Amino acid sequence: MNKVKAEQLNIALRKVSRLSRILQMKCYQSNGDLRMLRIINHHENEGVTPSLLAEKLEIALPTVSRKLSVLEKQELIERKVSAEDRRKTYVYATDKGRQIIQEDYIRFMGRFSSVYEKLGEEKAVQLAELLGEVAGYLDEEIHNEAGDNK
Repeated sequence: MNKVKAEQLNIALRKVSRLSRILQMKCYQSNGDLRMLRIINHHENEGVTPSLLAEKLEIALPTVSRKLSVLEKQELIERKVSAEDRRKTYVYATDKGRQIIQEDYIRFMGRFSSVYEKLGEEKAVQLAELLGEVAGYLDEEIHNEAGDNK
């Protein structure tokens, strides 16, 4: 293995990852709140509990509660108490919340569409396939290192 080439690959992947995160932050209005809103919307049929949001976002439950209050005041979410278990509350995106998610998605995809156009279809498809392979290899390495056998 050529260590220099492996390091060049690592640097390029880190740089793309960092720039992608920056691009996402510039596109999405309030990255943390919008990320929460996207997770809520992803569970649109069954709703999502605040504790599951805390787990997925890796933040404390009191922080989730404060953020939910802000989103609720903005009429982006609604909370409903479970009919089966009155101790549980489920959170749902409102129409207004779903509209904001859609607008941010369109803005975000516009940015990546320009990258796609600059690369051209053939290179863009090839890059996506290669990055998928890299992700698979890295995932495999992580599982092997942890002793997980898929």
